Parts: sequence; C-alpha cells; structure tokens
Amino acid sequence: MPIQVLTLTLDEMTAGDYMTWVYDPDPPALGRDLRSVTLRADPLGDTIEAVLAWNGAPPAPAAAATIAGLPLTPEVIALRSRSLAAAA
Repeated sequence: MPIQVLTLTLDEMTAGDYMTWVYDPDPPALGRDLRSVTLRADPLGDTIEAVLAWNGAPPAPAAAATIAGLPLTPEVIALRSRSLAAAA
C-alpha cells in the first residue's frame, strides 16, 4: 500500500482552524482509492502533515490533497509531498 505524506503550510489561519472549518473528515474517496488519512498538527501552528494510504499509485500532490478532504484554499501557501515505504 503506497503511503504519501503531504505537508500543508498555512498563512493567516491556524492548523486547528483549518482542521475544524475546512478539512472534510469523510472525503468521498475514503475506503476506495484512499484507504486512510491521518493528520498531525499543532492546533496553534501553521503546518499540517497528512499521511495518506492509497490502494494504488498516489495522485499528484494537489489532487491528492483535494481527494483527501484537504482543499487548497488561499490560506494554503505551500504544499510538499513525499513518499514512504509501503507498509507490509
């Protein structure tokens, strides 16, 4: 199972506010192409790390964020992506 880690950097919004008001905790792809979403963030910080597990190859970072319920609003000023070794 491919693992993709997205890091969203926010401006003028805390991670806690983004996760409360913007993030969709039940995106439509969850349980199909997207196996799981795990978020890590300091609620008062400006960075959110999303660990996404996929059934197939992960999509491009911007598409992956949207699919995972993390829309790229104007407050998202940077998006980074990296891959982790697949879990056994």
